[in-house]
Parts: sequence; C-alpha cells; structure tokens
Amino acid sequence: MQNAPASIQKINENDLKTYLKNVDSIFQSISHRQLGRLFSMRDSYKFVDQLEEKALSSLTEEQQLKEKLTLLISYTKQLKEQVAKEISLKKCQNRRINIMGEINTL
Repeated sequence: MQNAPASIQKINENDLKTYLKNVDSIFQSISHRQLGRLFSMRDSYKFVDQLEEKALSSLTEEQQLKEKLTLLISYTKQLKEQVAKEISLKKCQNRRINIMGEINTL
C-alpha cells in the first residue's frame, strides 16, 4: 500500500466495500439472462434465426392447441346434453334436467 498512488492510499475500508457492492451490482445487471440474449442477438445472426424459428413454432403450436380446445369444448357440450337426456329418461320420468357447474362456462 505504501507504493500505491496517493489517491488510492486515501481510500478507507468502508469506501472499498461500497465500491465492491457497486461493481457486484453492475456485474449482476450485465450478466442478467435477458441482457445476455440481447448481446447474443447483436453479435450472432444465427441466434436471431433460432429465436425466430422458436417463436414461429410456438405460434403454430398455439394455433393447433386452440383448434383442439374448441373441438374438446364442442365434444364436452355434446356429452353434457347426452348425459342430461339419459338421466331425464332413466331416473326422472322424462322431466327436464339441468346440469349445473363449471361445464356451463365453456
């Protein structure tokens, strides 16, 4: 420490700890995952192409799942009507049956 410049010799332990905390926080923000992706996007066109392919595949998968969901909802509604008819005929002397619950929110 004696050979160090005067500006460094003036620094006390508390100042050094503060500097270390600041450097750590800057390092954490730089090494953050999202910022790393941005740097990769800036530096590599391959990385951007991979992200684009991944986004497109996610969109197509979402569309396929939405189609399946609408199909399942229609099948569920048909099944609800069939169950209501069967219960009405077999157990309730042909009276109208109203099935209640979350199935009606579809």
